[in-house]
Amino acid sequence: MLATFFEWRIRPGRETQFREGWDAMTRLLLKENSHGSALFTNEAGHFCAFARWPDRAARDAAFAALAGTEIAAGPYDAMRDAMEREVQRMDLDLVSDLWCPPAPDPVNGRTP
Repeated sequence: MLATFFEWRIRPGRETQFREGWDAMTRLLLKENSHGSALFTNEAGHFCAFARWPDRAARDAAFAALAGTEIAAGPYDAMRDAMEREVQRMDLDLVSDLWCPPAPDPVNGRTP
């Protein structure tokens, strides 16, 4: 398994735009063999995300499949426009996996 960590500095007042773009892009990538992603903020107020993939080939194929498509252009452009800069990006190869996310609530389907 591969995880990619991202950290972005967002332009002031563009946080909602970035989050909506990130959400839409993540949903598109789920249809392309992604294992999903989670968005966080850090102590500096930057947005950070972990995206999980079966491997590098699957990740690269997913981005290649969406590159230049109209469906991905909107979310991608929204994210890029909201970013002041990408602070860092790194790929992480799985060594041991003890991550156990909580199950979705059966009533509303949301994860606590």
